[in-house]
Amino acid sequence: MAKLLIADAHGHTNPVKGLGAARVAEKFKAAGGWFMALVALSPTSYSIEPMGLEAYKEMIELHIRECSAAEEAGLKVACLAGFHPAEVDKLIDRYKMDPMKVLELGYGVVEYVAGLCREGVLDGIGEVGRQHYKTSPEKALISQLIMEHALQAAKDNGCVVHLHLENAGPASVQLTRVAAERLGLKPSPKIVFHHSKPSMALEAVRLGYSATLPGIPRLLEHVVRELEPIYMVESDFIDDPARPGVVVYPWEMALTLERAVKRGLVSEEYVYKVNVDNVVRVYGVEPP
Repeated sequence: MAKLLIADAHGHTNPVKGLGAARVAEKFKAAGGWFMALVALSPTSYSIEPMGLEAYKEMIELHIRECSAAEEAGLKVACLAGFHPAEVDKLIDRYKMDPMKVLELGYGVVEYVAGLCREGVLDGIGEVGRQHYKTSPEKALISQLIMEHALQAAKDNGCVVHLHLENAGPASVQLTRVAAERLGLKPSPKIVFHHSKPSMALEAVRLGYSATLPGIPRLLEHVVRELEPIYMVESDFIDDPARPGVVVYPWEMALTLERAVKRGLVSEEYVYKVNVDNVVRVYGVEPP
């Protein structure tokens, strides 16, 4: 069997605390990786104090260098930056920032990223969205407003947007569609529901969006037997050994799919559809 082509549709790298993009890309490419959607982490992940737009610009510049390093290592890359909903809680709770200032900062980051997308420096906005944990009403509203601003900016600039949501299944997709339609935004494959459950992915694709599923071995082996190849796979690797929450290493995700093919759980054609055809459709990159 020839080496399978594998894409990581949502992952992170951290040159300050982790392996960094060059090493991650080398290891992933050796396992069959050809594409990564690299999403910026928060400023604090890179030991940058997040007090104002300049801090986020510094974070974004660091992330752009990481995307370039992954490309130099032989991967095709989509480079995204945004304002994670957890930033809202962090800025209000830890840094005691006024809620309206947080909203203004979130809007400013989205507009800055959208400008870089317009210039061709970045490929998308993300992550933006809603908290996946309990939070206060004003923080949830701030996150929702920033997400809506990002959806509009992504449409205006023709770029991808990655949504981080509460993962309540089909309801998460339906509620997001209602919010988008209030803005006059129709479903688009460039709107990606990140870290989806299978039921959420089915609803997203049914309505005209895209979805990524985490490449956890047990989940992935189940999904390839039960779900049509309508989704993309992601590692959501955070590249920080001091932090919990690593879903899977990108190269381990590749090995899981290789084992699934060898065991007859899934065909090579299915894997190609998920990891190449769907990625090309969403990101407009040239296939390998």
